[in-house]
Amino acid sequence: MEDILQRYFGYETFRTGQRELISFVLDNESALGILPTGGGKSICYQVPGIIKGGLTLVISPLISLMKDQVDTLNASGISAAYLNSNLKAAEEREIMTGLAYNRYQFLYVAPERFNQLTFRQMLNQLDIKLIAFDEAHCISKWGHDFRPSYRQVINFIGRFSCPFLAVTATATVDVKKDIQSLLNIADDHVIETSTGRDNLAFKVDPTYQKEKMVREYVSSHRHDSGIIYAGTRKQVEALSEQFNHLNIDHTLYHAGLPKAEREENQAKFVNDDCPVMIATNAFGMGIDKSNVRYVIHYNMPQDLESYYQEAGRAGRDGLDSECILLFSDQDIRLQQFFISTSDEAIQEKKKEKLEKMVHYTKTTQCLQGTIINYFNPDEHLQPCGKCGNCLRQGSYNMTTEALKILSCLIRMKEPVNRLLLIKVLRGEDNHEIKDYHYHQLSTFGLLKDYETKDISRFIDTLLFNGYIHEVNGRMICHPSAKEVIMGQTKVMTHYEPINYKEKVTIKTVTEVNEQLFSQLKKVRKQLASELNVPPFTIFSDHTLTLFAKKMPTTKQEMIHIEGVGSYKLKHYCPQFIDCINDYLSVAR
Repeated sequence: MEDILQRYFGYETFRTGQRELISFVLDNESALGILPTGGGKSICYQVPGIIKGGLTLVISPLISLMKDQVDTLNASGISAAYLNSNLKAAEEREIMTGLAYNRYQFLYVAPERFNQLTFRQMLNQLDIKLIAFDEAHCISKWGHDFRPSYRQVINFIGRFSCPFLAVTATATVDVKKDIQSLLNIADDHVIETSTGRDNLAFKVDPTYQKEKMVREYVSSHRHDSGIIYAGTRKQVEALSEQFNHLNIDHTLYHAGLPKAEREENQAKFVNDDCPVMIATNAFGMGIDKSNVRYVIHYNMPQDLESYYQEAGRAGRDGLDSECILLFSDQDIRLQQFFISTSDEAIQEKKKEKLEKMVHYTKTTQCLQGTIINYFNPDEHLQPCGKCGNCLRQGSYNMTTEALKILSCLIRMKEPVNRLLLIKVLRGEDNHEIKDYHYHQLSTFGLLKDYETKDISRFIDTLLFNGYIHEVNGRMICHPSAKEVIMGQTKVMTHYEPINYKEKVTIKTVTEVNEQLFSQLKKVRKQLASELNVPPFTIFSDHTLTLFAKKMPTTKQEMIHIEGVGSYKLKHYCPQFIDCINDYLSVAR
């Protein structure tokens, strides 16, 4: 394997995960590789394809991606071709003839090509040794770039006896399981390396002066190559107009431009003729430009998969690069509108993903760690040390709370789930606690004066700093926790202690006060009617549920509720606080 790697690709050693995936394929076993952007996914099917001989069929979603891969292979002395709609009839016939005479080692095609009967008939005559799915997340209906044509391909290729190799950089647990099921890939044939990339510095900027921030940033990085993603074509055009006035060299890309203009603009950017690309999310997949120094998202994407794939186009050469997300509440409404226009069957799933994306913009934990945890919840986390949150260390010293949490976790004969750990720390009366005699522990009730959400925040800090490791939803102390227990390090976090008048209302409960919840919905409906907006844009049902559970009666208490920002606190919350106070006055 190393000989092939050195001879054709110029590398002496394989990267993490590559050797294992290649070995599976050489043993005629199907496999799934989830490797980070720039992690060498194509080598995982190119090396075994060369070794196995015959033809490797690569199913790829984009024409530009096919052309780049084929050009690279041919330049390395490996015979490869692609079939797509850009070819002239004579060029296509020449390639088909070459396939019939076994002249190619690799053939790249789009999944839509399988709709042609003549193509399917031709494949039956070829010596196919391996079928690879590039950008494999497109197979899954839970993937952010789902292509129904990808799934239709599977019905046809199932007749081939060769192994399948699926590779992608972005796959949540749901997407991973979906791909495995469709391609019949066993759990022990999934190789997943960390999605973390040490050279990227992630930042979230909740500025209301987006245009000013972008102008100043790009002006101070005129010699760097960068991508600015905007949520709509209109926004792309508006930013481009501003850059024209500032004489900032740039180009633009969105689906509303003529095809020839899009291709010309893309070429300018890729070939370093133009340093800045302003684009919608129609731009980027398959663009292997290694020297992108920054990616700025002018608007928040709909999910973390999209964000990470787009932001991950920065720094593919391994050099330090920045990924900056500008965020405002208007972005949430824009994405909610997009979701409302999608297939009803997947709207709920998209809403869940949007909530995770919003959480990313609000979290005080390591931003890179938050992304890693989203894709692989079982991975041991450590602070990246360079994201906006890591550089803005918390001002609250939670070392005492950390000692109590870690001591309790150890005494509970780990591993245990988060909720049970919190209940023991709060000293709650619970049958499970009594069954396991946790109420007899010296650590029982050590944090009884803290709210559930605050203890959970402390646990998150320990998790994201690597002192606790969570696997399959259960927590264990990592060996590095010894540093805290032995007093060798302090643990800092973002936390403001607050005194609640109604401690009894802040509990780890699952019951919602339905009467209060109904009253809160009426307040929301009235407010929405006055403002002529949909009710969910005021507060989601989830936030109203938290209001009904925790019954905050002041702005100081309300601001700690998930879904309440500073604008909504000022303009909307007073009416909900009045509603809660009225309810409590009657209840008393």
